[in-house]
Amino acid sequence: MLRLVLETLAGVACGLSLPLFADLFLAVAGNGILALRGGRGGNEASSWGGQLGVVIPAHNEAQMIAGTVQSVAASADGAVPILVVAHNCTDGTAEAARGAGAQVLELQDDGRAGKSAALRAGFLEAKAMGCTAFAVVDADSTVSAGFVRAMQRGLAAGAQALQCRYEQDGGVATADRLRMLAFRGMNVVRGRGRAAWGCSSGIFGNGFVLTAALLDKVPYMASSIAEDAEHHAAMVAHGERVWWVEDARVTAPLAATRAAHDSQEARWEGGRLRVGLSVAPQLLGALLRGNLQAAEALVAALSLPFSLGVVAAIVCLSLPVGWSRIYGIGCVMVSLLYLATAAQLGEHPAREWRALLAAPAFVVRKLLLLPRIVTQAGKGAAWVRTGRERGE
Repeated sequence: MLRLVLETLAGVACGLSLPLFADLFLAVAGNGILALRGGRGGNEASSWGGQLGVVIPAHNEAQMIAGTVQSVAASADGAVPILVVAHNCTDGTAEAARGAGAQVLELQDDGRAGKSAALRAGFLEAKAMGCTAFAVVDADSTVSAGFVRAMQRGLAAGAQALQCRYEQDGGVATADRLRMLAFRGMNVVRGRGRAAWGCSSGIFGNGFVLTAALLDKVPYMASSIAEDAEHHAAMVAHGERVWWVEDARVTAPLAATRAAHDSQEARWEGGRLRVGLSVAPQLLGALLRGNLQAAEALVAALSLPFSLGVVAAIVCLSLPVGWSRIYGIGCVMVSLLYLATAAQLGEHPAREWRALLAAPAFVVRKLLLLPRIVTQAGKGAAWVRTGRERGE
């Protein structure tokens, strides 16, 4: 009887964690492929005949919006249309954006709260301005010097959707470095690893591009607090994929306080859990119809958050069941390779490795967030702005 209980527990832990570790294995192996190629995906072209506009959804970002607009303008060769959607703002976001040189759409409708409503309005307005593709940049972010040019090259190479490196910055403490490392794993290691296999890299809510033609085919109907994952699943189900752009990045500051960061993490992970379960039937249907692109997206959609996956792997490793221990060892090895890849892709790998010494405490803290993650996975979960200004 005891043996049956242990085998069942091992089977549950293995079944829940398998999608995550399959996704991580593919990501790590894909990054290894890119390293052999010299770190580049090969999407090169000189010019693009369309008009790329930049849409910046903003809610009460008066303190940071000017810097975002200025960094976008500086990343282009010549003028680029920049549209700030000041959505339900109660501060000076619109005035600050105009002062920095952006065009502004003021959207006041409390019944359409959330980033997805701002993006839909922004895409329509930018299209009316003559834009045929739209780069999305969050209102608290800074883009790299060649951001617009790199996106234009990707479009010239034939892409209908693009995602660049999306990272966080602003912390020097060990806990902050661990947060940035985890963020890089999700939004860089996995994205570029998928692209190396010819899969869709995913869109991560910031630093991505969609063409007007693609939006005509797959309208932006996402409405959840994980609108990026929701729309990406819809695109993949329609046979589309997102190309990875290695030589551009967007950087957002870390949340200003631990409370703000915990709120942000719970919203992200809870939202993705809910969206993952809701889009799985759609992706499975696409896979059964012969859309092989949907396979990796389905695995990603069913993946646990990394910290919970590690706990499941430890459970498998600790049980006195032979196959379970072998599986647990494999998962731990994949986890270490994943973290090593994230560390090596940072600007200061040695510092990232030192920060990993505090990873056990970080995992424990993430587990304490589980009740909030479950709450955010519910139907009534709402978008909440993350405070990033250190004065908040």
